[in-house]
Parts: sequence; C-alpha cells; structure tokens
Amino acid sequence: MSHAPSLYECRVNHTRVSPKKHAFTYRVFMLAIDLDDFPILPLLSKNRFNLFSIDDRDHIHTDPKKSTRENLTTWLAEKGTTIPEDSRITLFTFPRVLGYAFNPVSFYYISSKSGEPSDAVAEVTNTYREMKLFPLGVPDAEGKFDRHLAKNFYVSPFSDPNDAFHFRIAQPDEKWHVSINNLSDGKPTLLSSINGERRDLTTSRLALYAVKYPLISLSIIFRIHLHALLLFLQKSPTSRNPHRSKL
Repeated sequence: MSHAPSLYECRVNHTRVSPKKHAFTYRVFMLAIDLDDFPILPLLSKNRFNLFSIDDRDHIHTDPKKSTRENLTTWLAEKGTTIPEDSRITLFTFPRVLGYAFNPVSFYYISSKSGEPSDAVAEVTNTYREMKLFPLGVPDAEGKFDRHLAKNFYVSPFSDPNDAFHFRIAQPDEKWHVSINNLSDGKPTLLSSINGERRDLTTSRLALYAVKYPLISLSIIFRIHLHALLLFLQKSPTSRNPHRSKL
C-alpha cells in the first residue's frame, strides 16, 4: 500500500434487502492521508479552515488535547493491541468542506514502517455525531480484513442497534473495495459497499472535485435524510436511539 497522500473517487451503494427493499447509489471522493505526513496544499489544511480540511476533532473523541494518531494508539492499547511507534497509519475519510464535516464512516489502515499491513479500524458516526470504533484485527493471507462484530450502536432508525456488522475491507491500491453488511440474526438486511479508484492528490484535482462534488459533506447528510424519508413513507419498521430516548 502506498503511503503517498491520495484521493479515491468512489461509488457508494446501499441496498436494503429486508424488511423493505430499497437501493441507491451515489458518487463521492475520499482522502487517504498518512497521519504523520500531511500534505501542504493551498486548498487543503489540517485543523484550520479551508475549502477542504481534515480536523482531529472529527475523529476519535477520546482526548481533545491529543492528535488522532495518539488517540487511536491509546484506544488500540486499551483493546490489547500495541503498535510500534514507527507504524504508519493512513486515514481514509471525507474532508471538511468550508468547515462543515460529516463522516458516516472512516477507516484507519495500520502498517509497519516497511509497508506490511498489520491492523485496521473502522470509525462509524451516526447523524447525532455519536461515534464508535470497530477493530478489524489482522489481515488474512491476501491482506484483506474480514470480520463479524456486534454493532451495539445506533446507526439508523431502520436498523436495530443489537444487529451485527460484517466488514470486508480490501487493502487500497489503484482500486479499493469495502463492504459493510448489516446482519440481523445472522441474515443480511442492508448491504453497503464502497468501490474506489485512486487519483493523485493535487491542488488542481481538489479544485475540480469542488465543482464535480459540490459541498460533498452536506450532500452526504442530505442523501441520508432523503432516503430515510423515503423509507419512512414506505412504513419501514423503525427503532429509537436508546441514548436519545432517555433525554
């Protein structure tokens, strides 16, 4: 896996198979940034306002005084995984646009200094800005991460927090594939995938994508609410956020 800062132009697909069938596809782009090698570009900044930016406040809220890398390393250690200090961590995420951020899912790829993959973590955020990290463990012989994990997290009113996730995450190269399926009693109810193609991260491409994918973060949150409305109109069963229902 290359550690050079990159863009991935992606096609995202969501297919609900139960209890109501519903599907939609849209195109986005994600940044792939080495947490120790942030690129210096006129249209992209770290922890400050710009057309596009990456902000530590949008990732792993454990300790706001620490960097994303420090918080991730601490969290992994608490889960029993200690990574070497010279490990490379690449974050795949949606950028802030004009200071606004919404990242339904981000990914951390962890590798040795020489580039050998060792771990990965998925970071899921719901529309209430509640966040949960899912450890994907070590890769298989093909370098892929394949893991079933209890969700125990409210993601959508149309999926039970007690369901499970099945993560299948490929190593990013010129192409990149991710699938996250929601399982209820072991059966898939929602199939989600990301298929991306690598692009060089340049100022001209960022300028192009500002036009090609206008206000991408707002666009993502708009699509989420639009399709939630469509499911509501279809009278799909819903569940409440157990934390919010107590407020």
